[in-house]
Amino acid sequence: MSDAGSSGDGADLTEHSGPAPPLKRARFISDRLRYRVSNFGAAIASVAAIGAVIGGLAGYWTTWKVVKTEIFHEGQSLQQKAASRPGVVPRLSLIVLPFANLSKDPEQDYFADGVTTDLTTDLAQIPGAFVIGRGTAFTYKNKPVDLKVLGKELGIRWAVQGAVQRTREYIRLNVSLSDLSTGSDFWSDRFDGDRSNLADLHDQVVARLGRSLNVELMRAESRRGNSEHGNPDAIDLTMRGWAKRFEQPLTQASMRQAIELFDNALQLDPGHVDAMIGKASSLATILKSQWSTSDDDLRVASDLIDRALAKWPTNALAHSVKGDTLGFGHPEAAIAEFDTALQLDPNYPPAYQNKGAALTLLGRSREALAPLQIALRLSPKDPSAALMHFLLCHAHLHLREYAEAIDECRRSINLNNLLWLPWVDLVVAYQATGQFDETKQALAQLYDLRPDFTVQRYQQLVFKMSSNPRFRDEITEIFVEGMRKAGVREH
Repeated sequence: MSDAGSSGDGADLTEHSGPAPPLKRARFISDRLRYRVSNFGAAIASVAAIGAVIGGLAGYWTTWKVVKTEIFHEGQSLQQKAASRPGVVPRLSLIVLPFANLSKDPEQDYFADGVTTDLTTDLAQIPGAFVIGRGTAFTYKNKPVDLKVLGKELGIRWAVQGAVQRTREYIRLNVSLSDLSTGSDFWSDRFDGDRSNLADLHDQVVARLGRSLNVELMRAESRRGNSEHGNPDAIDLTMRGWAKRFEQPLTQASMRQAIELFDNALQLDPGHVDAMIGKASSLATILKSQWSTSDDDLRVASDLIDRALAKWPTNALAHSVKGDTLGFGHPEAAIAEFDTALQLDPNYPPAYQNKGAALTLLGRSREALAPLQIALRLSPKDPSAALMHFLLCHAHLHLREYAEAIDECRRSINLNNLLWLPWVDLVVAYQATGQFDETKQALAQLYDLRPDFTVQRYQQLVFKMSSNPRFRDEITEIFVEGMRKAGVREH
C-alpha cells in the first residue's frame, strides 16, 4: 500500500468551494491510463465530459495490468490519506443514501436496497473517488437526514439520493445529487426501464453522475455485466438473497435463508455469478461466526467462488470473498486476494478490515493498523465497526501497546458489549498494566459471555487460523501467559 503522505494524480485533498473543477482531457501517456482534473474552461470541460462518457461506455478495461498498477494504486493512496487526515475532505467524496421504495408493496424494499448497493459499488470504482461504505449508508435508512450535518459527520462533499418505483416489469429511478456544503440539490434526473435491463439503468445513472461531478468515467466491467442480463427471476431471487445477507443483526437463520434464496436463483440460472458469490459469502460468514465447522461448507464456498472468478476475474467482491475462504489457515494467500479486491475497488471496507486481520495472523501487526483505520474511515457507522475496533485493539496488543489496545477494545465494547473477543484482550492488557481490579471485572464479563472459555481452547482456536511462527510466539508470550497470570481457567 502506498505511503499515506504521497500524492496521486487521481484526487486532490485540499479544500475547494463549489463544484469540483472541470475535467482535463483524458490521454494515453506511454500506453498508461490516467485521469486528471484541471481548469480548462467551460467549453473544453464540456467536450471532455462528453468524450469521457462516450469513451467510457464504449467498452470496459482491456489493459488490466496497466489499470492495476496505475489507476487503482492511486485510489488506495487516496483512501490512506483520507484515513490519516480525517479533517481534510476528499474532493470526490460521496455517500449513496438508501433509495426510497415508492412501490405500494413494502416487500419491494429489497429491490430499492439492491439498487442502492449496486450504485455504491459502481461509483466506488471511479478513479479518484472516496465512497462511504454501504454499512454506514444504511444506518440512515428511513431516517430524516440533515445534509449539512451529514457532510460534516462523515467528512464528505456529496450525497446521492433517490427513489425506486417498480410495477411488475416496469422500473423508474429518480436520482439526485446534493452538495453537502449547502444542503441543496446539484442536479436531479429520472431513468425509466424494465427489470430485464436494470444494469443499463445503473450505467445511465453512473454516467450522469460522472458528468455532473466533472470526472471521466471509463466503464470497467459492470458489476452485474455477467449476470444481470440473465434470467430476471434469478436476478430477483439473488437481490432478495443479498437483502437477507446484509440483514442486521447478523444471525445464523438469516444466513441460511440467504443461502436458500441463492440456491433457488442458481437452479433457474446455474451461471448466475452474483448468486454464486452470495452463497459463498454467506457460507464464509457462517464459518467465521463458528455457526459451522463443516469442511463441506468450506469446500462448497471455495468451489463456488472459484467458479465465479473463472467467469468474472475482475469482480472485486468475488476476490474479497475468496480471501474470506482462504482466511481459514491461509492468511498469506488471503491477503493477495484482498489486495486484488482493493485494486479493483479501493472503497470496499470489508476488504480493508479482513486484510488487517490477516496481516496480524502473519505477525505483521504494525502493517495491520493502516487498513483497519481506512475501513473505519470509509464506514464509521458500519455494523461491523465493533469488530474493526477489536481488530485494532488486537493488533496493538500484539505490539505490546497496551494503552492503545485498551482504548480500542473499550470502543468495541461500547458499540457491541455482546462481542466476547474484546474482553479476552482486555483481560490480558489490564493484567499487563497492573490494573488488577479491571482485570477481574473483564474476566467476569468474559465468563458471562463464554462460560466455556479456557486458555487451551483459545490457543487451539487461534493456532488453527495461522501457523506463522512469529504470530504463534506472540500468542504464547503475550496472550497465553497473560491469561494464566490473570487466573483464566487452563482447561
